[in-house]
Amino acid sequence: MFYLDNAGLRVSILDPVADRKRIGARYCAGGYIWQVSDGAKGELFSGPQFPLAEPPTFDGQGLPEAFEIALGGSTAKVGEEVCVIGVGRVKRESATKPFHVRNNPTIMELATWKTVQAGGMLTMTTRQAFRDWDILLERKLVLKGRTLISATSIKNQGKADAPIRWFAHPFFPHAGMEVGKLSLECEFPFWVPVAGGFRIQNGFLHRNPEHDWNAGCYQLLNVPFGGPVEIAQKHPKLGEVKIECRFPLAWMPLWANANTVSFEPYYHTVLHPGNHTEWSIRYHL
Repeated sequence: MFYLDNAGLRVSILDPVADRKRIGARYCAGGYIWQVSDGAKGELFSGPQFPLAEPPTFDGQGLPEAFEIALGGSTAKVGEEVCVIGVGRVKRESATKPFHVRNNPTIMELATWKTVQAGGMLTMTTRQAFRDWDILLERKLVLKGRTLISATSIKNQGKADAPIRWFAHPFFPHAGMEVGKLSLECEFPFWVPVAGGFRIQNGFLHRNPEHDWNAGCYQLLNVPFGGPVEIAQKHPKLGEVKIECRFPLAWMPLWANANTVSFEPYYHTVLHPGNHTEWSIRYHL
């Protein structure tokens, strides 16, 4: 593990080499925040199987982030490799379309990361060259007081356009039926069942107590495109956590089970050769 310490907080970040058993084909290995602990209040984040010490790598815990579109995924045949940004080369084992790491968990070669730590900042970089793609990815984590910043930048050094679909998957412990509130207007799309696991009441998102939370619930929120967006997330130990998504919001699902609740803000773009993009998400704890 790598650690950032400040203002009574300890941020635990996976080491892609030493913590290899906790890294799967889904989440970005560089800058993977495994846990944030408060010296007085204990561990602040959860996970689908929390407090299981070694959860399945697809589930994970803490504040993971993922790049959902695999480079080469739309054309790879079963048995061939694709490139999952932030992870490495992954084998296509399933004919299920479109490609998703849920069905293809085998990492053939993990991306190599360079790590530099200076005070309250940790920077991890990797270069992933695959077919006509050549991606330079930087993950930077900064702890300032009780604000944790997770920033990402990508440069396309290759010959082909690179589709980038990233999302954050912060796992919060339940804090009662009230989940939180978005700074943007939102509603559930008309095709989402009224009897789903969530409802909106007085502008706040709530869990329905009658839902079977052991089975989990995934619901899409209808939000205006363009962001940025702020989220006021209820927390059992901190009261509330403010999250700033400093990027144009493209998509926002809401997922929870009996152990955790999670907003999933998405950023989506196509990165042309020679171009770069950057964005960040901030947690005020």
